[in-house]
Amino acid sequence: MKLNHTDADMEDYWERMRKGDTTAMLVLYEHNYSDLLSYGVQLSNSTDAAKDAINDVFLQLWEQHAKLKPVKNIKAYLFACIRRKIFHPAYTDNKMLLLTEKAFYESAEISYEDVLIAMQQSEETRKKVQAALEKLTARQKELIHLKYFKNMDYREIELATGISVKTAYNTIYNAVKTLANELRTMALTLLLPVLFFQ
Repeated sequence: MKLNHTDADMEDYWERMRKGDTTAMLVLYEHNYSDLLSYGVQLSNSTDAAKDAINDVFLQLWEQHAKLKPVKNIKAYLFACIRRKIFHPAYTDNKMLLLTEKAFYESAEISYEDVLIAMQQSEETRKKVQAALEKLTARQKELIHLKYFKNMDYREIELATGISVKTAYNTIYNAVKTLANELRTMALTLLLPVLFFQ
């Protein structure tokens, strides 16, 4: 059973792990495992590769626990580690452990969640929504997933992916714009028969 730990709890467990507490490391592992697995599968298209990456990351973290830096956002840090492990398996431990926090900004963006939920009422509509999502690049899909399904803010996305907040914002904005255009066209296509046959 996954307990509801706060960010402050996670920071405390991180600090305890840095001091050699194996129980704290186990709590971090168990608390973040399902989110890391979901993210890893999305990146690698392989459950086995995602599981291996998670285990490798936690093994490296334990082996380097005395050298770890304090981290404010544990989840974003672990996402970044998983991403690097999947895309850069030879990435050096020292570089992985030296992630820094940078200034960031948050800005309002177009929400497409309500549109997706409202329009996914039939199988035909679901297929069209899937087709709209296929118009996105792999990077856009990844960032949409992090922003809207993992509820990360732009700062966390920056830490998880290594791209700047501004680039993340622009990429998500363009992805949402593409989805909005595709879904708007789909909505008009669905409404035309209703308008003409009343």
